[in-house]
Amino acid sequence: MEFFTVSCLRRGKVSLDGRYLGENKTGETLRVFDCSAGRHDISLECQIGQKCSEMTQRVMIAGTNAIVPLVIRFVCEVREDA
Repeated sequence: MEFFTVSCLRRGKVSLDGRYLGENKTGETLRVFDCSAGRHDISLECQIGQKCSEMTQRVMIAGTNAIVPLVIRFVCEVREDA
Protein backbone atom coordinates (compact mmCIF):
# COMPACT_ATOMS: atom_id res chain seq x y z
CA MET A 1 0.00 0.00 0.00
CA GLU A 2 1.28 3.46 -0.94
CA PHE A 3 0.28 6.89 0.36
CA PHE A 4 0.05 10.41 -1.06
CA THR A 5 -1.32 13.90 -0.37
CA VAL A 6 -2.40 16.58 -2.84
CA SER A 7 -1.10 20.03 -1.95
CA CYS A 8 -2.64 23.24 -3.30
CA LEU A 9 -3.53 26.67 -1.91
CA ARG A 10 -7.20 25.85 -2.52
CA ARG A 11 -9.52 23.06 -1.44
CA GLY A 12 -10.29 20.71 -4.31
CA LYS A 13 -11.63 17.32 -5.37
CA VAL A 14 -9.02 14.59 -5.80
CA SER A 15 -9.33 11.72 -8.30
CA LEU A 16 -7.02 8.74 -8.79
CA ASP A 17 -7.08 7.26 -12.30
CA GLY A 18 -10.51 8.85 -12.89
CA ARG A 19 -12.02 7.63 -9.59
CA TYR A 20 -13.10 10.34 -7.13
CA LEU A 21 -11.44 9.97 -3.70
CA GLY A 22 -12.60 13.06 -1.79
CA GLU A 23 -11.36 16.54 -0.96
CA ASN A 24 -7.65 17.22 -0.58
CA LYS A 25 -8.06 18.85 2.86
CA THR A 26 -9.91 18.22 6.08
CA GLY A 27 -10.12 21.71 7.55
CA GLU A 28 -6.62 23.04 6.85
CA THR A 29 -4.92 19.64 7.13
CA LEU A 30 -3.95 17.75 3.97
CA ARG A 31 -5.70 14.40 3.67
CA VAL A 32 -3.62 11.26 3.14
CA PHE A 33 -4.90 8.92 0.41
CA ASP A 34 -3.80 5.35 -0.25
CA CYS A 35 -3.32 3.43 -3.49
CA SER A 36 -1.37 0.56 -5.01
CA ALA A 37 2.24 1.10 -6.06
CA GLY A 38 2.82 2.20 -9.64
CA ARG A 39 2.13 4.97 -12.13
CA HIS A 40 -1.14 6.86 -11.58
CA ASP A 41 -3.03 9.88 -12.94
CA ILE A 42 -3.83 12.22 -10.04
CA SER A 43 -6.37 14.97 -10.75
CA LEU A 44 -7.37 17.99 -8.70
CA GLU A 45 -10.52 19.93 -9.51
CA CYS A 46 -10.77 23.40 -7.92
CA GLN A 47 -13.58 25.94 -7.98
CA ILE A 48 -12.17 29.31 -9.08
CA GLY A 49 -14.91 31.89 -8.90
CA GLN A 50 -17.75 30.29 -10.83
CA LYS A 51 -15.48 28.18 -13.06
CA CYS A 52 -13.99 24.76 -12.38
CA SER A 53 -10.38 24.08 -13.23
CA GLU A 54 -9.13 20.49 -13.44
CA MET A 55 -5.43 19.65 -13.48
CA THR A 56 -3.86 16.20 -13.85
CA GLN A 57 -0.38 14.85 -13.17
CA ARG A 58 0.96 11.39 -14.00
CA VAL A 59 3.15 10.27 -11.11
CA MET A 60 5.01 7.17 -9.94
CA ILE A 61 4.03 6.32 -6.37
CA ALA A 62 6.32 3.86 -4.58
CA GLY A 63 8.31 3.61 -1.36
CA THR A 64 5.91 5.69 0.75
CA ASN A 65 4.21 5.16 4.08
CA ALA A 66 1.35 6.80 6.00
CA ILE A 67 3.81 8.91 8.02
CA VAL A 68 5.80 10.13 4.98
CA PRO A 69 3.38 10.18 2.01
CA LEU A 70 4.34 11.43 -1.45
CA VAL A 71 3.34 15.11 -1.73
CA ILE A 72 1.84 15.91 -5.14
CA ARG A 73 1.87 19.68 -5.61
CA PHE A 74 -0.55 21.59 -7.81
CA VAL A 75 -0.40 25.32 -8.55
CA CYS A 76 -3.94 26.62 -8.26
CA GLU A 77 -4.90 30.04 -9.52
CA VAL A 78 -6.02 32.31 -6.71
CA ARG A 79 -7.81 34.99 -8.73
CA GLU A 80 -11.59 35.08 -8.57
CA ASP A 81 -13.17 35.07 -12.06
CA ALA A 82 -16.81 36.05 -12.35
